Amino acid sequence: MPTIRRKKRSSPFSVKEIALFLFPIINLLLLFGAKYRNQNLPLSDFQIAYIGNIINLFFVAVLLIEFILLTLRNKGKFSATDSLPLKFLVVQSIVLIAALTVVVLEIHLPGGYLFGFPVAKIFLWLLFFSAQLIQFIVISYCWLLLFRTESLLYLRTILNSIFIAVFLYGFVFLYAFGTFPVMEKNEPAGEVGVVLGAAVWSKNVPSTILIERLNKARELYQKKKISKIQLTGGNAPGELSEAEAAFNYLIKFPIDPKDIWMEKNTTSTTEQIRFIKNDLIGKKKIMRIVIISDRFHLKRINEISKFYTIKVKLCGSNVTLNSKSLVYYKLREGMALINFWFFAI
Repeated sequence: MPTIRRKKRSSPFSVKEIALFLFPIINLLLLFGAKYRNQNLPLSDFQIAYIGNIINLFFVAVLLIEFILLTLRNKGKFSATDSLPLKFLVVQSIVLIAALTVVVLEIHLPGGYLFGFPVAKIFLWLLFFSAQLIQFIVISYCWLLLFRTESLLYLRTILNSIFIAVFLYGFVFLYAFGTFPVMEKNEPAGEVGVVLGAAVWSKNVPSTILIERLNKARELYQKKKISKIQLTGGNAPGELSEAEAAFNYLIKFPIDPKDIWMEKNTTSTTEQIRFIKNDLIGKKKIMRIVIISDRFHLKRINEISKFYTIKVKLCGSNVTLNSKSLVYYKLREGMALINFWFFAI
């Protein structure tokens, strides 16, 4: 009697299993593409050692390790018995593609501000954050499966995902409370001191924060630490831009107006760093630059500058804030920093 030979699988992995391992990598590439395109940077500027990129890579690595362990434990049947992670990863891909589409096509989003942030930026953040939260959900879900925690599995997954997000934001908040080394007296002088724009009050009066930044720039100029002062900022409620209001303040002091440059279009820290990279360094070939801002702002400036692959010196102003205002600004900076690390927004 002839023996019946069973057809062997041509591959040790099913299509579903292969997809399970490919989607985290695909989503990572989509995220990197969206991050760099959002900042108008070519992928040739990508740095694997940048802390934000390391964080993105870390969570993908955790996810892949969990998949490997679950597949080995279940003898290659993990994806066949539980397709929920794959479904979530597909949804994550859709969300990231939506975010990438918004930044690539420069889709016009609603204007205005909400909680002091542009509505368009909040919308883009919601897309990125949703994609990241989905990844946390998959990580938490697989973690619970590894430890065979089946009671209240879905509830535990959601709670663990929220815990990861809160822990990360809390950690960066504490990090933002630390001090940052500023320009010391024995450091080489820069060619240009760049004053980052800040709020302008009614009647075109610079806010206290902006005045202290300008006072620090004036101090460096008078000590011949810098030879030019670059003012930035175009977002102001009055007739004048932040840069113009700052210029009117500085010319009251013994500073040659020819040594004061103005940029009147940028509206955010990232746009001002981009201006430094493209205009001051790229076009004018100025390599020794000192960025002047508040001390609690310097950490994020430093991280954005690294993302833009530029080397700058940082100098903190002497602004003093009450404890309530200081906590507010540091909380805001901490949240902005982790959002830039994760999503470059």
